[in-house]
Amino acid sequence: MEKSKPGIARARAYIAALAMQGENNPVLPPIRSLAREAGVSFVTMWKAMRQLLQERSVTVDVRGNRRIRTDTRRWASSAGGQSASASETTITQGATGSWRHVAEKLYRDVVSGRYTGGEKLPSCKELQRTYGVSFATLKKALATLIDEEIVEPHTNGYYIPSLAGSTGHSRIVAVACGWEDGKIWVDYQDKSYFRTLESECIRMNIQLDVIVYFRTHGRLRFVHTASKSDYDLSDRTILGYIFIVANLDSAPEEALERLVGLRRNVAVLDVVGGWKVPRCAQGSRMVQFFTATASMLPARRVAQYLLGRGHRQIAFFSPFHRALWSQRRLDTIDAMYRRAGFPRGVIPFVQSGYAYQWDYLKNQEHDEDIRSLIHQYDEWKQKAHTEFFKRFGNLGYSIAKYITEWNCASGEIYEKMKPLFEKALENRTITAWVMANDFAATIAVDFLKERAVRIPDDLSVISFDNTLDAMEYQLTSYDFNNHGIIAMMLRFILASHTIRAARHGMCIEADGTLVVRRSTASVAVR
Repeated sequence: MEKSKPGIARARAYIAALAMQGENNPVLPPIRSLAREAGVSFVTMWKAMRQLLQERSVTVDVRGNRRIRTDTRRWASSAGGQSASASETTITQGATGSWRHVAEKLYRDVVSGRYTGGEKLPSCKELQRTYGVSFATLKKALATLIDEEIVEPHTNGYYIPSLAGSTGHSRIVAVACGWEDGKIWVDYQDKSYFRTLESECIRMNIQLDVIVYFRTHGRLRFVHTASKSDYDLSDRTILGYIFIVANLDSAPEEALERLVGLRRNVAVLDVVGGWKVPRCAQGSRMVQFFTATASMLPARRVAQYLLGRGHRQIAFFSPFHRALWSQRRLDTIDAMYRRAGFPRGVIPFVQSGYAYQWDYLKNQEHDEDIRSLIHQYDEWKQKAHTEFFKRFGNLGYSIAKYITEWNCASGEIYEKMKPLFEKALENRTITAWVMANDFAATIAVDFLKERAVRIPDDLSVISFDNTLDAMEYQLTSYDFNNHGIIAMMLRFILASHTIRAARHGMCIEADGTLVVRRSTASVAVR
């Protein structure tokens, strides 16, 4: 009788999502922590755990830890169909109830910027409530972080050591590929890394220089985006380099080799995904790779969320499937569905010949004309009187939306994706569309509105990036936590000994959040 109760079903669905993480026999945190994360009472979670122990879906090892039997897939698949709480978007990989687990969570919260350097940590009572542990467990975790110089003990509590120190005359250099005019060759989403980096450097009183590199006359040039002049990368005031790799068409290996040769810390942000560590960086303690958008974790979270909402047949759309990040998202979601017992649960609808918006304009003679139009618009916008924008606000927004490097190819992309959208609508078993990013999602939503398809009553839509468009379109979208990844990269530059190195050939990942909005619903309530 207990199994049919909604609260117990929700608790089982949450544990089922943990089972589908992919780890072998993961250890579960204490029941109280599980109950809080699943949004149920302690008693409800205890009853659900008792059921799973009786079914031997959960076992107890010699140390008394409760472990999920990941070879038991039937209960995980069936439980995944129950409606789970929104807290399932905060599932932590490899969760354990030990002090090591608490130390790991605290560590990641500190290095990702949740707790700011130079400031005091919350009180021990607050930390106990936040992490759901006893005082003794918390103190042991804090002692570990003290040894690693992540936190410092004081008479009135614990503090996060300041990273900046006396850096008023020092600088950090951000490097990305670009053009001779100093323009950075990244899309709208990737530019947010630079905005976040700038705000963090201002807060730390560190100068930030943004540099673009490009090849001209057979050699690599590094140019300052503001002065448009060649930049001296060997300046003695430079603390380190943040290298943002947003595409592989611009010889990033050669640029990285130049940075590595300067013998300062280099934090590499792999945006494209799957970029192999070049030989020049292999084995170097002064180079560390990071990733956010190209991580497998976001796609796992999206798959868990949809499985928890009862979506057994979904479609994956991407206009940019030549990009490695798009391929990784599809492969990860498909693997999650296969592990959950749905080998044909993900149907791909992708354009494999394109990686960027500009790819849709290549081989069309108006490529340079489009770039010229963008530059003319930028100049006009700077000179135009503010009263014009007040008077023509909607018109100004429309121009800004469609005449930009990010959206200039929207018409061509829509025409290429339209047949795929129509084909997917013919399949009545599909209950959710997973879009490769928010840009593709807005195009899909416009198409569905033209076809009078109700979102989410008839079809759920979910995407990645959590841009302004996601908020305006009320899209459920994964937020990659740009602030967190930038905070970790800065920490590597300024205090590399406090960043735990990733496994060989692996990137350090930032944990983000699935922002749930109106575009998704549970299949059970339709």
